[in-house]
This record gives sequence, C-alpha cells and structure tokens, in this order.
Amino acid sequence: MPAEILLVHGSMLGAWCWEDTIAELAKLGTKAVAFDLPGHGEDATPRGSVTVADYVAAVVDRLDAAPEPVVLAGHSMAGYPIAAAALQRPDKVRHLVYFSAQARELGQSWADTLDPAIRETYEREAAERGDGSYVVPADVVATRWLSSLDPEDPAVQAIRARLTPQPAGPLFEPWALPAGALDGVPVTYIWPEEDRQNTERRMRMSLSNLPGATRLVAMNGDHCAMLTDPAGTAAALHAVVAG
Repeated sequence: MPAEILLVHGSMLGAWCWEDTIAELAKLGTKAVAFDLPGHGEDATPRGSVTVADYVAAVVDRLDAAPEPVVLAGHSMAGYPIAAAALQRPDKVRHLVYFSAQARELGQSWADTLDPAIRETYEREAAERGDGSYVVPADVVATRWLSSLDPEDPAVQAIRARLTPQPAGPLFEPWALPAGALDGVPVTYIWPEEDRQNTERRMRMSLSNLPGATRLVAMNGDHCAMLTDPAGTAAALHAVVAG
C-alpha cells in the first residue's frame, strides 16, 4: 500500500522523530513515511551550505517518488518547505498539515518570529560554532520542546542525544510565498495545547497567514508531541486522512 502521509521533521530533528508515530499510525491502518532533510539526521549535506531551497527540493523529490497524492505534514520550521513543495506539486498533495508549524508573512524570516532573547542565543551559538550551524540550548529543549516531561526524565536525555545541529542559513531566509498562495489547498493546523515553543500567540499568527478555511485541531501535548505522545499524534494525523 502506498504511503498516505509524508512526514517532514523540524529543527535539529530527523526522520527518527516520527518512528513511534509511524508505528502508531500503522495500528490505525494508515501508512506514513519520513525522511531526513538536508543536513539533518543521517544526511551528510554540509550544514553551512543548506538553504530553504534545499529543504523544498528534498520534499519535492519525495512527492515525485510517491505513486499517489499524499497528506503532506510538517512540524515546526517545516511549514515553509511543505507549503512551497505543495505549490510546486499540487497534483501530489491532497491535504497539507501544519503540525505546530510556522506560516509567516511575506518577507518575514524564521528568526523574525522568535523571542529576541532566543534569537540572540541562536545567533551567538552560530557565530561561536563557525560552521554555519547552531544548537538549541538544552534548557530550551527541555522546557519548551519537551515540556510535558520532567527535565530529569531519561527520555529527555535520550532525545537530546539524537538531536543534530541546525543549519543556520534557513533561520534568516525570508518567507517568499505571498498571501493567498495556498488558497484552494485543503489545510489543517494541528496544535498541541501545552506547546511552550509554538505558543498560542505564535500559532494564531501562523493561522492568520493560512487560508481562511484552514481547520484548527487542538490536541494534548507539547511541541514535540510526536516524541512524547506518538499515539495522540497518530490519532490526530489519522483523523485528517480518514476525514
């Protein structure tokens, strides 16, 4: 059976972050696949060379390889790549899912959406590393990304150990999709209500930049609910496929 959902990971993550969710989706009868974006997970692309266009091209390649139209779902910073890819291959995307993902205004960069202190931390980290990448501080990962877990939970340490440095280039590239570009594309926004990274304010900002018919689905969980609540994440994604 061909994949029904193509899953795209967010910052510092890789295809591995969807493993448990894919297993839970299989129990529900829905097949899903994930892959590493350039410079992430096991992909060896030099991080200092990675651009948003590379992300988009990687998603388009996967869409081209899909035998049937898919539900295209992206987490966090993957909001731009999935939208741009869907516009390039509209015949291959039957539904677009923002999983606590960004949708910005034309000309706005990912960095522009961050709290000033967080942006400064990322910029300083990138400057210190000098290889075109940065690492999100451990306390941010624990308290904003994995906030449903106790910071001392071994699962937090295990997840952090699998994170890879984030290519810095995409952080500063502006959103190039004009308002209304996705009109006519079925869109669902899934938002974990305990998300302390993509807060309700940021989620509402993204919604304002998506088609008016976008459906908002709230679920329990934190920013990385695919890791901390894969069953709940799978149920929310499966509902999109089934609906």
